[in-house]
Amino acid sequence: MLKVHAANYTRMLLATLLLLASPSHAESSLQAPEVVATGLHFPEGTIFVGETLYFVDYATSDVLRIAFAKVERVWHQDGCGANGLVELRGELLVACYDNGTIVRITTDGDIRETIRHDEASGGFVAPNDLAADSAGGVYFTASGNDAVPGKIYYRDTSGRVRMVASGISYANGLAVSSDRKLLYVAESRRHRVVTFEIGAAGELSGEAELVDLAAVLGDGPHSVVKPDGLRLDKSGRLFVGLYEGGGFTVLTPDGKLIKKVELRGHHANLACTGWKIHLRDVRRRHGGWFLSR
Repeated sequence: MLKVHAANYTRMLLATLLLLASPSHAESSLQAPEVVATGLHFPEGTIFVGETLYFVDYATSDVLRIAFAKVERVWHQDGCGANGLVELRGELLVACYDNGTIVRITTDGDIRETIRHDEASGGFVAPNDLAADSAGGVYFTASGNDAVPGKIYYRDTSGRVRMVASGISYANGLAVSSDRKLLYVAESRRHRVVTFEIGAAGELSGEAELVDLAAVLGDGPHSVVKPDGLRLDKSGRLFVGLYEGGGFTVLTPDGKLIKKVELRGHHANLACTGWKIHLRDVRRRHGGWFLSR
């Protein structure tokens, strides 16, 4: 998420369909969106737990889910600024952007733990998004501010939290490759996606630019391009929600553009299930989440 004044927005939850038959299939079809939920304020953090879609509303600091075609509140905490979610061994970790914590809850909203600092007693400045790896650990970003650079942290299976990267200009969405060799990270203010090599204990090294989205999309209709949420599908394709830039992009694992899907408004976060891509869309008047299935 790139923080804005939530009062300027109205949100809905929508559904649409993106078909990508193969990584080389650049011609995709997009069905008209279907509204599946309304009355949201600043939806974020789409994930699936089994077949259930969970997400957050940053403006109301809620964790929500869709059950029986209705939105249910799972958890609320004043001042949290719930922004990101990840499922971990049947529970959820919530990134609280406003109060600088990571909260572990059950899928029904019972608090199990509040994480306020790393092993060096350093606090988290604007926790943003999270991604689990196959070893049972979780990476999460802290976006930072004008005085503090964006950082990446790793929580291992013992619960130990340590900083593993710094110096990122607004650290945002992230995703772990299926082979656990690479971490993809959106560096929003440099309009790019970078990668890090993942070590055996979760440490990061070898930062490299995967793609400069402003350069790739610079001849399009948008003068500003800012990547936000990242997701990988089962084929390893990288989906990048564009908070600024209109819609989202689909990239090969090595950063080549497969498809730019043009949609109005801000599109911050996504969730993939099989061949499906679920995209959170924030628009200035008629906003929403775009979900495909």
